[in-house]
Amino acid sequence: MTLIGSVNNAPVHKETPGFWKRFSKSSTPYWFIAPFFIGFIIFQLLPIIFSGVLSFAEWDGMKPIQFSGLDNFKTLFADARFWNAFRNTLWITLSCSILGTIGSTALAVLLEKVPDRLSSILRVIFFLPSVTSVVVITYVFKQLYNTDSGFINLTLTQFGLPAQNWLNDPKLALMALIVMLIWAGLGWDALIITAGLRSIPQEIYDASKVDGASGWSEFRYITFPLLRPTLTFVMVTSVIYLWGLFAQPQLLTAGGPLRATQTIALYLYEAGFRYHKFGYASAIAIALSFVMFLSSYINFRVMKSDVRY
Repeated sequence: MTLIGSVNNAPVHKETPGFWKRFSKSSTPYWFIAPFFIGFIIFQLLPIIFSGVLSFAEWDGMKPIQFSGLDNFKTLFADARFWNAFRNTLWITLSCSILGTIGSTALAVLLEKVPDRLSSILRVIFFLPSVTSVVVITYVFKQLYNTDSGFINLTLTQFGLPAQNWLNDPKLALMALIVMLIWAGLGWDALIITAGLRSIPQEIYDASKVDGASGWSEFRYITFPLLRPTLTFVMVTSVIYLWGLFAQPQLLTAGGPLRATQTIALYLYEAGFRYHKFGYASAIAIALSFVMFLSSYINFRVMKSDVRY
């Protein structure tokens, strides 16, 4: 009886469920986010890793991969075509990011000065290029730049000025591309900057008016300092986008004339898919990624703001 009592009075220990049982009970949220991570790993992470490995090798897509150490990077630094593409891309990036940000800031400030109903209509008009296909925008500008029947040359001849060979002159083609890029991105940047302007408390402007501040003084000492975080975002996103520019120069000039509008992304495409030098193209991609990172870091350092309100 004692034994039976001791057995009946012994504490009962529940069996701890195994890992898979615990996982199956709490796995529902992971199934919802799994498609994103699977897609990211397959279509982004693995290609990035493969490109990094391939930059130290020679491969034409058919023969076995042959590792060559730093040969691709040594060739890259001595490649005149790469440095030509680098100069073109640098000029495009500096011109479009600086002039585009200045223009979009001015546009946003002006739109804040007009009545709300008119301002809303103008914002829609200026924002339309941002939701229009790159192919359509490039085709329209290609017709505008047409030497014989383009609207720009017809306007110039009406004022007695000579028509220009916009897309076939190496001195003018890059400028024509830059003008198109600035125009296409103006409305998007202005919309973001408008949101930044509206986040600045109106009380600060009211206090400045009491102190007798003029319009320029308000912009210099209030608007610009408090808008710097927004401008930093606009500059960084623009710089990253412009360093990887491909579609617009490819559709407008195909990198010509005489490689005057060839960007790094165009040269990368040429090296990889025209000459089948995938290892060298991967080295260009690594160099381009480093340039993007360095440019973004410089932007954050230059535009850093400690203003609080």
